[in-house]
Amino acid sequence: MGHALSPFGFVRSAVSALVLSGQRYHIPEQEGGSQLRWFDEALCKDLNRARRPRCYLERSATVWNGLSSPGSFVMETVPSLRFQSSGTAGFTVRNLELSPQGTYSHHSRQMVGYARLIQLAKYLFRKCDQQKWFEAHDQELSDVSTSDHVGVILRAEDGTYYCEPASINNACVRAASHLNASAGLCMRSGAVLELLDQISFEDTHLELGSSGVDLHIVSTVADIANFASGLRLDTCLFLCKKESMIFILVDHHQVLLKRGWYVEDLLIEHIYGNQGLDGYPQTSRTDSRSHTEHSNHRVQDQRRPNTEVLPYVPEAALEDPTMKEKINVIQAALDKEVHGDQLFDPEKEGQEAPKRKLLLRHAVMVSIAMILVVVVEMACIAKMVTEVQLDRNYTRFALLCLVPMFALFSLFFMIVVCGSLWQIFGPLSSLKQNSKYYSAIAPKPGRYPDLELPHITIQMPVYKEGLQGVIIPTITSVMQAVKYYEAQGGSASIFVNDDGMQLVSQDLADARKAYYEINNIGWCARPPHKEKGKKKSWGRKAEKTNDEEAETSTSYFLRKGQFKKASNMNYCLDFSLRVEDQYLAMVDTICQERGCTPEQLDPEEGNRIYQQARDHVVANDNGRTWAAGDVRVGSIILIIDSDTRVPENCLLYGALEMHESPEVALIQHASGIMQVVHNAFENGITYFTNLIYTSISFAVGMGDCAPFVGHNTFIRWDALQSIAWFDEEDKCTKFWSDSHVSEDFDVSLRLQMNNFVVRLATYHEGGFKEGVSLTVYDELARWEKYAYGCNELVFNPLYKWPYKGPITRLFWRFLFSNIKITSKITILAYIGTYYAVASALPLSLANYLIVGWFANEIDQFYLTSWKVWVGMMIVFNVLSPIGYAMLRHRMGKTTFFRSLWDTIKWTPMFLLFFGGVSFHLMKALLCHFFSIKMEWTT
Repeated sequence: MGHALSPFGFVRSAVSALVLSGQRYHIPEQEGGSQLRWFDEALCKDLNRARRPRCYLERSATVWNGLSSPGSFVMETVPSLRFQSSGTAGFTVRNLELSPQGTYSHHSRQMVGYARLIQLAKYLFRKCDQQKWFEAHDQELSDVSTSDHVGVILRAEDGTYYCEPASINNACVRAASHLNASAGLCMRSGAVLELLDQISFEDTHLELGSSGVDLHIVSTVADIANFASGLRLDTCLFLCKKESMIFILVDHHQVLLKRGWYVEDLLIEHIYGNQGLDGYPQTSRTDSRSHTEHSNHRVQDQRRPNTEVLPYVPEAALEDPTMKEKINVIQAALDKEVHGDQLFDPEKEGQEAPKRKLLLRHAVMVSIAMILVVVVEMACIAKMVTEVQLDRNYTRFALLCLVPMFALFSLFFMIVVCGSLWQIFGPLSSLKQNSKYYSAIAPKPGRYPDLELPHITIQMPVYKEGLQGVIIPTITSVMQAVKYYEAQGGSASIFVNDDGMQLVSQDLADARKAYYEINNIGWCARPPHKEKGKKKSWGRKAEKTNDEEAETSTSYFLRKGQFKKASNMNYCLDFSLRVEDQYLAMVDTICQERGCTPEQLDPEEGNRIYQQARDHVVANDNGRTWAAGDVRVGSIILIIDSDTRVPENCLLYGALEMHESPEVALIQHASGIMQVVHNAFENGITYFTNLIYTSISFAVGMGDCAPFVGHNTFIRWDALQSIAWFDEEDKCTKFWSDSHVSEDFDVSLRLQMNNFVVRLATYHEGGFKEGVSLTVYDELARWEKYAYGCNELVFNPLYKWPYKGPITRLFWRFLFSNIKITSKITILAYIGTYYAVASALPLSLANYLIVGWFANEIDQFYLTSWKVWVGMMIVFNVLSPIGYAMLRHRMGKTTFFRSLWDTIKWTPMFLLFFGGVSFHLMKALLCHFFSIKMEWTT
């Protein structure tokens, strides 16, 4: 290296020094040279062997021309394995400066930042490519250079730019650097090509719609350098005619996708005159660029141009400092009208999330209810003591064994009395505040401007539901939420647990596969339920044939559980874990062969390895498992049903709340109702379901522990794994209990017993929507399932009582766990309602016989059905409706009399329904006690 280097030699030495060794080298004098870029093909061929094919360095013209004596440069670049494969990536180095020491130095502290930048660039490129924003032009057939101008450009913290793909022309990088942009998107979509055909040769400027976005038309991308460097990027675009593209520049990496969607909508509106497109608004910032405005970029703070706010004021007057201050006040008020509580002011609200209090109002209500239960039961006992004093018949005390049972039956009754009185007269301010178990206010996105959002997996179990009527509308709703979350910088995927894929006809299965593939949805399907048949033999024992001996266990498969949802999710989650383990094993093998770390693997190669791992696991299952797509599970899971609608911003708020509260394992969202047929029965069940969710919100807002209903719930993956176990019989890891019908109740108890918090969120105001029962048979089946599930959580089947006892081990653990005592009482009251309703039919028949045959011998301890009926009518049909109407009125949801009229209107229907549901609940309880099989699919 003692002689002068040619351009090729310079690049070979520089890249060899930086890429292959990362050590410090002296660089000799370099003469002349006005070129900005050189390619050393021989060096790139050498790098091919180490997966570093095409690389180039860009010299800073200012520094290069200023070099007149022997010297050297300091260059920062990424480690060697970060050079991507040919045609997919490249790194442009722009911070070359003179070093008096005459050495190249490599700053390893920035490697992690570069790695993240590369991952983000590749992700953005894939998403843009899926949107068809990198379309080929007819001119490319004869001129390949036009394809060198589409892709993504990102700036690192040190000012260097990363291009994806590597073929992006250097003029695009110069333009991004000139305008000091953090990210750039070179878009060539169908709308862009159509716009190029419409503009005339003389056009130099267009205003897109009424949005105030200026489209500057330039001959080539190099002409962008003629614009002022202080140009506002949120109000301008560049249409480059020679390159046939629109150059989009933004101030933040996170908003690049959102800006692309918004520009696409503006182009369609301009070309076709469609005024009804709902595009994604741009993220703009005022000239002051204050911290508050910067922190609210995830809220899509689209500020109007000053000329739109004050259209009749001259533009010159708008530049006055006093006028600007007044305009900022107006803009702040307009933003508050549009975004409401989403805006974040760090001075007023603080940088840290407020601490959540543990409320005791619910504990007060439950305590009063317990006092009432004790008073009522003691009054009955007092009558018994008085009778014994009179006739000395001590056998009456045998009736004391019934006190615990009827105390459990009356517990829910007393809680309703106390709750209704509180809804009428008590304070309700806690329903509009956040507490330990309750979220009425959504997290502030502006509080976490630099938070790296986690990957969220939307898990959706399905069965034989229709593709058009059920699955597609749900996926469409979820895709909107995924699109919004990705626009904020996060990532999400959909994981369908398709339990009907191998049961429906071939054409329907092919349609599902095609739909999942088109929408990049990962899915997994387990084999049908097939038990091993038992052949009967008469007279002598049947001998097994050779074919039967050779038959493997793969011929049979048991879909365990009476409610198949739990075993379906277990199978798919276990499959995901097996694929992940296989993937990690393959990555370790490859890294050992190459002498690198897993973090240094190319993301595209990682995806290819993952596909190989998934296919390997599928092949090992010998055709039992069908799967495709990305079945990996992120750090947060959103569980939904197949007939669900989700709010567009739910993923962002779920991620932020999980970040704020690491102790939370479940965030259960209160659901609205998605009606389908709007008949009388569906309308009535809609009213009843809304009543249930409002009552739950009231109880949790007062301080009770939140319930888990099994859907519309965010689950922390680590928390779910902490309660998993390995089933030796099925040889798989299980998370949900397939031996319980109420698998959600079981998971909630186990998580709370492991010191996790279950929380209820209501800030979406019914944005999560679920379907309700359309027929009375569906509703009865739902009540039967709930009763069966509660009974199996508390009691063992009768045949297990001799060696396991009546009470289940899980229920004993629950009773002695560290869950709040008042929450335990509430859960016991909830469970007791099913036994109370189920006992209505046998107790009514017994009352009929006892009163008719033994009217004169009835003990005063005995309470007749008439007295019970009067009490229930007063509480459930007078006091409770008034309390519910007053609660809705005080919460501002409706007027008092309108709510009261709704209750009166549906009371006859529920008198009939609950008058006949007792038989079905009793049937479900007896089926569990006597181990009679009952099954539910969804």
